[in-house]
Amino acid sequence: TRHSLGYTSTLRYSGTLLHVHLAADMRVLACSWLLVTAVVVAVLVEATSAKVYGKCELARVLEQQYGLQRQAIKNWVCIAEFESRFNTAAINYDNVDGSKDYGIFQINSMYWCHDGTPGGKNICGIRCTDLLGDGLRDDISCAQRIYSAQGYSAWVAYNNNCRHIDLNTYMAECWGATGRGYNDL
Repeated sequence: TRHSLGYTSTLRYSGTLLHVHLAADMRVLACSWLLVTAVVVAVLVEATSAKVYGKCELARVLEQQYGLQRQAIKNWVCIAEFESRFNTAAINYDNVDGSKDYGIFQINSMYWCHDGTPGGKNICGIRCTDLLGDGLRDDISCAQRIYSAQGYSAWVAYNNNCRHIDLNTYMAECWGATGRGYNDL
């Protein structure tokens, strides 16, 4: 039977007549799918705001947009290269304690940001997902807090890759031999 608001079907179940109004159920189902679609689109939009920097590009951004000094920049750039390959959306799921590392500096969820990791401390007072976009303000702020507490040695990548190299030579392709300008190689 067709009604103005949709279809009604009459069914017999164990001797009882059941009237089912299909339009309302279909609208609820359609709204549910719209909500799911909106959430998926929002997640994809957030994911697409991530950025993979070039080495010299990151150095320039850290200096010109965030005011970092070159002595610090060469360490942060080296850490970013070996922690995330300069990828702001990088997530490491392989920690033994079940925590994850997020963003360009691979900041850990057990201590520094919140992602629901059991026992997590969230010392930086941020959501870990805030570290995954193309903006670096939260990443830098939290990384500097980690540095203040533990130094660069808080990063395995620094200990394994950056600590024992000449970082001036490492950055020469960006700053040139004099360390004054930027080379876009």
